[in-house]
Amino acid sequence: MRVGHGVDHLRIVAGEAMGGYADRPHGLSGVLDPLEVHAVTFRDGQHRFALIVADLVCVNSDVVERIRAGARSLAIDSCWVAATHTHAGPEAGCNPGGAPTPPELSERLESAAMRATSAALADERDATLHASRVRVPDLASRRNLPELRAIDIPVDVLVVSSEGQVAGMIVISPVHPTVLPYDNHSASADLSGGIRRALRTPTRWVVAGTGPAGDISTRHTRRGCDEHEIDRLAALVADRLRGGVRPADAPGSTTLIPPVPARVRLTAKQPGEAVASDDGGLTGGRGLSVLEQGRRIARDLMARDHSTPYEIEVQALALGAVTLVAVPGELFLELGEQIRAGAAAPGIDVVVLGYANGYLGYLPSRATPTSYETLVSPVARGSGELVVAAAIDAAAQLMHRRRDDRI
Repeated sequence: MRVGHGVDHLRIVAGEAMGGYADRPHGLSGVLDPLEVHAVTFRDGQHRFALIVADLVCVNSDVVERIRAGARSLAIDSCWVAATHTHAGPEAGCNPGGAPTPPELSERLESAAMRATSAALADERDATLHASRVRVPDLASRRNLPELRAIDIPVDVLVVSSEGQVAGMIVISPVHPTVLPYDNHSASADLSGGIRRALRTPTRWVVAGTGPAGDISTRHTRRGCDEHEIDRLAALVADRLRGGVRPADAPGSTTLIPPVPARVRLTAKQPGEAVASDDGGLTGGRGLSVLEQGRRIARDLMARDHSTPYEIEVQALALGAVTLVAVPGELFLELGEQIRAGAAAPGIDVVVLGYANGYLGYLPSRATPTSYETLVSPVARGSGELVVAAAIDAAAQLMHRRRDDRI
């Protein structure tokens, strides 16, 4: 397999609307750290795949299709586009159910993605790929609970090795990258940028993606809301990865099986799911304010024609002994773990990438308690389980193709 990496900056415009929070009183007016667009290309001799990850709150399907069209002109056979989900960047049409990408932002993103992809193609070299997983304590917790309930966060990393050294890493953290406060008005990659800074070296590139982070954030674990706290939390991830990431011991599978799609039809949220009869144990402050925002967004959603089901596409592809799954929305951590368990196979690692190839919104499970996340979701409870089933089905089709390749 040949793998290459490229990166470009996403230009911001002073005063443009910021994404991520519904009650933002201002637009962008500064830069804490540059927003980046990364591209990683993989080629096995028959197929070339590109993974593009941008420091945005989301990528909608319209801009994904335009980037894919541009990538085809660069000899890319298949392409995924994902967002880190930073809340410290331009508004990208991150509305429940999806929305058009602002045209001027779309042009900037497309241009940066093509430059990054061209750089990745020029950087391609013989490499091997394997996955590793670490568990990080004190990083984050379930954000829809009124108080901290400690959990160790599973962080996945795709390790690219070349000539006996780690040449690059794709780190996928199931944590909302939202350390900075809602009244911040400076551009930043937030926690994703901190992870990149903590791990990259002059000879090793790092891409930071976001996994099934729908209910996970640093709300109860952070000690501040500034760049110093970003770096402190990122160091927790980096310290665990430094001890657990090594170059590949021996060449592994170099098979690249193109993305397998699985479409799933989701019922629109019902009126009874658009209300919160109590405050969920919240006693004041920002938590109650956010819950009230959820109630307002849910009322607005119900006021529109909201009876048509939503249809989304989950995809899975094989990169050597890794099955990578892309979900176009905000899956909860336990559902991501269900995909990992349900798609498991001997010798195969399963990694789930969220906010990829479109944006539907939160994908609640049947058991999800009423919260901001369920209120603003455009789909009914239980949609998360349907997405899990579709992802497992796509992964199963990949396994059949893996077996066919060995015959």
